[in-house]
Amino acid sequence: MEQMWQVEFQRLFAQYLPHLWFLSVVEERPTGVWSVFVDSAKVRFCCEECGHGWTSMKGRVAFWFTLNLMVGEGFVLFKLFGQQCDRCKLGRYEPAMWYPEEVIKVLANVYNRIGQVYYGFYQPPIHRSRRQGKPRTPHNSDLCQACKDGVCTERR
Repeated sequence: MEQMWQVEFQRLFAQYLPHLWFLSVVEERPTGVWSVFVDSAKVRFCCEECGHGWTSMKGRVAFWFTLNLMVGEGFVLFKLFGQQCDRCKLGRYEPAMWYPEEVIKVLANVYNRIGQVYYGFYQPPIHRSRRQGKPRTPHNSDLCQACKDGVCTERR
């Protein structure tokens, strides 16, 4: 999965030459001064314990980014948030499986946000559309890792 993120990231961020941009997955929010961008997408989950699968229209990803102009390098750190199985409720967050078009969408959104912050883009468009879906249940904050970490926009 990470290869898909890297390939699309490099395709987009090559446009910011001569600055070089790097993408890395993190497990925790970075310390220090970072800009942040949180996005949502339709994702799929499957419980490793019981095999229960579900789709969420509220899959979350957080991006933290910074550009060091002295060395011409930018860094984008990101975290993909999981959800707990509502059948097992073991307290383990299952990782999200991302649809390719959703990866492309959220990377385009963070690319545009970075363009606004560092390259003078004028209010770039943020694409909020998602893959088609018919949610059958409301967002459950108790099972959402992004809610627990304070980055979910649906937090109640």
